[in-house]
Amino acid sequence: MAPAFPNYDLPPGEVHVWKVPLASTSAGVLPLHDLLSPPELARAGRFSFERDQARFISCRASLRLILSRYLGVPPGIILFRTEPYGKPVLAHIADWQFNVSHSRDLAAIAISRRDFVGIDIELIDPGFPRDDVAPDTLAPDELASLLSLPQDQQPARFFQYWTLKEALLKAVGSGFSLDPRALRIHIDGPEPPSILSAPPALGGATLHQFTLHDTFASALAVLAPVSRLSFFTL
Repeated sequence: MAPAFPNYDLPPGEVHVWKVPLASTSAGVLPLHDLLSPPELARAGRFSFERDQARFISCRASLRLILSRYLGVPPGIILFRTEPYGKPVLAHIADWQFNVSHSRDLAAIAISRRDFVGIDIELIDPGFPRDDVAPDTLAPDELASLLSLPQDQQPARFFQYWTLKEALLKAVGSGFSLDPRALRIHIDGPEPPSILSAPPALGGATLHQFTLHDTFASALAVLAPVSRLSFFTL
């Protein structure tokens, strides 16, 4: 995914996905403090470890820098609000949508004009307790599909399901207030992932899987058809 110069006008139906490497030291984010709001800085200060604080600051500052290019305003004056289930959105701006996910030292940011988007990225961790989590996350047919795979292929498949479901739930803004087992997703074979069944709020959603890094699973959900999906690196 070579970086290219995006069209910041972003016509409706097009979605941009940004890959953002995150800093992990306080020295690496010191110049970014001025971009953040007082509540963001206060939130950063509540992290116990320098690494986590630096990643948060790096992610929030990168989001502001990217959004500022689309909105045509300085990054420091962008205002956010939080919806009832915790989804951050732009305050006072209705025709731009975004979503953010980060895992370890990598973040992914999706930008859309009007269409609601959700994005998720997760490190494919073989040590994750998927045997405990999968029954509460996957529908019975998805769980059967996962368990039919050789053991060494199961971590990647689990996180494929996980990121697709998380992206869908983030797009609709409900988080895990919806039972993820109610989302049945087909990901076998060469075809793009598709929704087999889902609550009405997710009707018409489209799913996209892609690779931002070979050790991470990543997915995008858009509550509308997508005419073009483009990738960039900050």
